[in-house]
Amino acid sequence: AMKDRLQSLKQVLPPAPVGSKHTHAAILNTAAEYLREKEASLDSLETEIARLNSLIAQTKDQISSQQAQIPENGISSACYGSSIVENQYSKFLEQQVSLHPLMKLYSSMLEPLFLSFNSMVDNTSLDSFCKTAHQWFAQNCSLNKLRELATNLVTSPNLEFESSGG
Repeated sequence: AMKDRLQSLKQVLPPAPVGSKHTHAAILNTAAEYLREKEASLDSLETEIARLNSLIAQTKDQISSQQAQIPENGISSACYGSSIVENQYSKFLEQQVSLHPLMKLYSSMLEPLFLSFNSMVDNTSLDSFCKTAHQWFAQNCSLNKLRELATNLVTSPNLEFESSGG
């Protein structure tokens, strides 16, 4: 019976190196070493789990804190009103036109799209945003509509480019 138990133990242990002895003492020593390795691995995993649980708790606290600052009906458009976006876009455009004169053409084409987007898309809820953004896109971004916009822009007498050559 003891011999059978040792054989069963030997089968669940990792394979012994080639040429090693398969005595009862060797099997028991291998089993003890294997268990010590597994205990160390378990301790390491438990430490990692505790660290990750702590990180999860901190993240949940941060999320709760941020969510508590959001009004019940979502973020109002005043928080990120179009004037802020327009000012940032104007600054960006100013920098880019000085580096790339064709940017003036692109911005002239995008400006009416930008303005129509701001006036047509409703951002009071995600559902209304998705619905109105989809409608705006269908109305303003078809190939024919964009082609018409580009043609009008290129043939416009008001379009001027400054020479970047000095």
